[in-house]
Amino acid sequence: MSFQTDKEIQQKFFSYTLFVLVVLLICRLIANYFFPLFDTTESRYAEIARKMLETGNWVTLQQDYGVPFWAKPPLSIWLSAFFMQLLGVNEFAVRLPGLLLSVGVLWLVWGVAKKQSGSMAALFSLLTLAGSLYFFLDAGTVMTDPALLFCITLASVSFWHAMVYENKIWSYAFFAGLGLGLLAKGPIAVVLVGMVVFFWVLLRNEWLNLWKRLPWFKGTFLLLLIAMPWYVLAELRTPGFLNYFILGEHFHRFLTPGWSGDKYGIVHHVPKGTIWLYAIAGIFPWNIIAGGWLVKHGKMLPSLCQSEDGWLSYLTLWMITPLLFFTFASNIIYPYVFPSLPAFALLFAEILNRLNLELKHLKWVLISSLLCGVLFLAVVFVLGVKPDVVPNTHKPIITAWLNQNPTAGSHLVYWGYKTDFSAEFYSGGQVKSVKNPSELCKLFSNHLENYLVINSKEIQQIPGELLAKLTPINKFRVHRDTLILFYSPVMSC
Repeated sequence: MSFQTDKEIQQKFFSYTLFVLVVLLICRLIANYFFPLFDTTESRYAEIARKMLETGNWVTLQQDYGVPFWAKPPLSIWLSAFFMQLLGVNEFAVRLPGLLLSVGVLWLVWGVAKKQSGSMAALFSLLTLAGSLYFFLDAGTVMTDPALLFCITLASVSFWHAMVYENKIWSYAFFAGLGLGLLAKGPIAVVLVGMVVFFWVLLRNEWLNLWKRLPWFKGTFLLLLIAMPWYVLAELRTPGFLNYFILGEHFHRFLTPGWSGDKYGIVHHVPKGTIWLYAIAGIFPWNIIAGGWLVKHGKMLPSLCQSEDGWLSYLTLWMITPLLFFTFASNIIYPYVFPSLPAFALLFAEILNRLNLELKHLKWVLISSLLCGVLFLAVVFVLGVKPDVVPNTHKPIITAWLNQNPTAGSHLVYWGYKTDFSAEFYSGGQVKSVKNPSELCKLFSNHLENYLVINSKEIQQIPGELLAKLTPINKFRVHRDTLILFYSPVMSC
């Protein structure tokens, strides 16, 4: 299926690929360690995981203490809480599951590419996927999407192994991937994989093989065994969860423009079809390379896309199905592109594999794969020199507060400002918020030194006699606002 490359070139390319992957891993590890948690998405899931670890409640996700979070299933939260239990409550620990899951995706992609098209195609697929902007970003973020991506990739790769190579273990892994997908993000995992399977089987008329080569009864039992216990417990603990999660998060979110039923986040109303713009941006730098090649050599493409076993049609369906599915949705964000990335990498690698590239061209593939890692490293350097340029985190405020060595039992209070999740995470859940002077005086009447964070635009809301007793420590830019950290001596009011 693929060209036979000179052994020496293969060996050199393998060594260079290994070097590039190690560099990308180091870049991602450095970014994971030095980047603060960003509001609102990253810090929200990190704080939910921290609360899970603190309270010992591994069934009900909590938006606030005692307030359930119904928007997502628990798999990514479980993993973050587990690694914080091992490594402590910090950014690196809470981000580590995303990195490990991404490595798992790379392993799955490498394995199926090597078996299907040989070593060179496998190396191309690794370079393409690891060097893609969205995948590199996904590998270090605290979201549900790394877990969803792993589960969809596991199910999709397993389906191919089961259908084409009649592998029994992979046939069960297909259902395991779907079951885990239900715990990662919900029914959307089954829908996206199911649509690809349905249209590929329809296109190839593989209905009989679909029935014979997948263990539908035992596999479905395995799927339910993995996913159903948590769903049942979640509904029993907090009745109403299933109604909100199934109908709200899986229908209204995508089909209702400006959906007002979202309990937890900001509704992202964008023009229909925006998902395709996200997809083009997400495969940087390969979008530029592929676009340039198509302009010059587009006539060669049909001859490179011959596939008797349905491999290329399967990859094409896997790649475009999530994009088509979300084309008519008005409430989307860029991570909805992620499930398409492994298929794009495999398809792009297959084309590269058939081009019989010379070593000088292979080096350009290697260099291109490094771009995102180098860009992220540059951003880390800038943040190291000027940490205040990060606008969407409260870490600098909490760090400044901790540097004051606050007395045990003293309060860090946010005035009239919705306490963001990064403030809760970095303070270990100690921050409080108030909306009027009487509440503030009540907290500050604890015979201890305390601290106040207030938006510079709202200082006039503090009574003059109280404000006169406060000492400003520093100013911080957060969400386009200027927040001021004040020190309060022992007082009574």
